[in-house]
Amino acid sequence: MTGRRKVLSPDHARALIKEAIGIIEGDRAIQAEAAAEIAAIEAAHTSSNPGPRSKRAIRT
Repeated sequence: MTGRRKVLSPDHARALIKEAIGIIEGDRAIQAEAAAEIAAIEAAHTSSNPGPRSKRAIRT
């Protein structure tokens, strides 16, 4: 989990709970839907927070 967020948004937590429910109930449709929601949330977070630039990029 290196490089991942340390605090979850309410939407992210809800999607993780939804995925867990899908796993417990054995409902692959719920699991897939939740996994898609999680991926979208993480992609939105990554695109809005690109992270620190490398030292090489700063020196040029």
